Amino acid sequence: MKPLLYLELRQFLNALKNTTRSPRRLVLALIIGACFFSWFLNTALLVTGASPVERSGFSNVLERHAELFRVGAFLLLCFGSAAVIYQAFSSGSLVFTMAHIDFLFPTPIPRRSVLLVKLLKDYLRYGFWIAFLVTCLGMPTSAAAKQSFFPYGLLSIAALTAYMIFIVNLAHTINIVFTFGYEKVKQAGRIIKPVLILAAVSALVLGVFQYIQSGGDCYLSIHRATTAPVVKVIFTPADWCASLAVAPLIPPADTDLMHLALLWALAAAAFAMLMSRRENIYEPSLGITAKVTRMRQAMRAGDATAIRVEMMSDKGRKSAGMLVIPPFGRGAVALLWKGLLTRYRMSAGQLAAMLVLPALLCYLLGNFDPISDILKYLPVILVYLSFVFSITVQPQVRSELKYANILKAMPIAPWKVMLVQSVSGTGYLSLGILTFAAAMWLFMPAARNDVLRACVIVSPFLGFSCISAAVIPALTYPDTRDTTQNFFCNLVGFALIIVAAVPSIVLGSLLVWLTYTPSQASPIIPLWITVPLCAVNLLIGAAGVSISGAVFRKFDPTSE
Repeated sequence: MKPLLYLELRQFLNALKNTTRSPRRLVLALIIGACFFSWFLNTALLVTGASPVERSGFSNVLERHAELFRVGAFLLLCFGSAAVIYQAFSSGSLVFTMAHIDFLFPTPIPRRSVLLVKLLKDYLRYGFWIAFLVTCLGMPTSAAAKQSFFPYGLLSIAALTAYMIFIVNLAHTINIVFTFGYEKVKQAGRIIKPVLILAAVSALVLGVFQYIQSGGDCYLSIHRATTAPVVKVIFTPADWCASLAVAPLIPPADTDLMHLALLWALAAAAFAMLMSRRENIYEPSLGITAKVTRMRQAMRAGDATAIRVEMMSDKGRKSAGMLVIPPFGRGAVALLWKGLLTRYRMSAGQLAAMLVLPALLCYLLGNFDPISDILKYLPVILVYLSFVFSITVQPQVRSELKYANILKAMPIAPWKVMLVQSVSGTGYLSLGILTFAAAMWLFMPAARNDVLRACVIVSPFLGFSCISAAVIPALTYPDTRDTTQNFFCNLVGFALIIVAAVPSIVLGSLLVWLTYTPSQASPIIPLWITVPLCAVNLLIGAAGVSISGAVFRKFDPTSE
């Protein structure tokens, strides 16, 4: 155990040294630390207590629909745990690093000690991200409901952490037993997987039946399906955890505290069951680690071709088997054509999912009774989608910039190269926006108003300005194999995207406030206000392209 603890200590110290020796990392690390310290300090001051505020407006809405949050949390926990358990029968989630496989596995260190240290690291990582996400989501929601996030927020974090540990330990045990156990056990695993699929289909049929029985009310049908006795018995731990997850909105009862203790008891029992297994834990992790490592490298590099190759190798295929599209244009046009084809290189199933999922989501929201009054304002989410899609474009841009030596040798101006990166990402974003907008127009009659038309026009231009800003840190933090550079690149890109979006948000809010005409049927917004918004975003995008072009001319964004 001592060598393992020493190894973890040295890795931690090396990470600190790498951060302190690099100004690009150190400055941002200090900024992040100051932000977190300020955030926790403000939280501690708020916890000391202020005079209670009379509930009104949005707080009453949250209180009235608190059960909706519990049902949503229950569904997420059920689907997430079912997916993890189903995957455990074929491909586990116990992933070591390649360095551990090459240097740690051949040593005479006991395997249970290696597994123990690995699990403890995973538990700490799960607990940190659960606490971070629950706090980030729970504090604004509790503030809107005029309630304190603490101390009941700690119960939510503890319950979610215990449930996560329980599911992860159970999945690891299933993978070790059913994948590398006796032949009879392997055959039982092949039988259990179809049973799980049948259970999922049965749950879908139950939901459809409840939907018909409730007269087409999605919320009522989902609530009836989740409160069915069979569902509550099968997913009893998820039901306990869901009730505790919304503790800041719905104060827990004494039975909830007992359920929290039972969740931790289940986590401890699953941990003991996993540590008591005598199977070889290294054998299942070898193939899983190699496959996951290749996929992670491809995803971090943003290399769509490498990702596609890895996905096809899992299915036993060697080629895409799709229509071959020839090159087009010269210079910057050819580069733009290549970027568009690379982004849309995916299987037919993925393309179908991009069309079916938005339509299904809009249909369900259109029949969701608790939010029927706000459907006419729901098209505003298209602006948020443009913001989110602009964040996801950055890895692909970093992948393209790895070939900067080739790009610089081409007779193409640097600003044109950066413009191609921004325009290709904007085209990818615009297709997603148009898909969601078409689904809203077809399946949400209440959303067929001026808000939808204005958001459809403005969103691509907003995406162009955000993507142009996100390209800049991709030039200064180019190494996709460096975890620290990946983190800082994402953080700086997120900050620049917010800076690029602020003028549009301020100007749009001002114009809507000046010209908005309330209506009982649908809001009336004149479409001429989209002209200044589009112009402002074009100017911001042009400024971002100019800055990134200047940086591209001065710096070498290769990771060599």
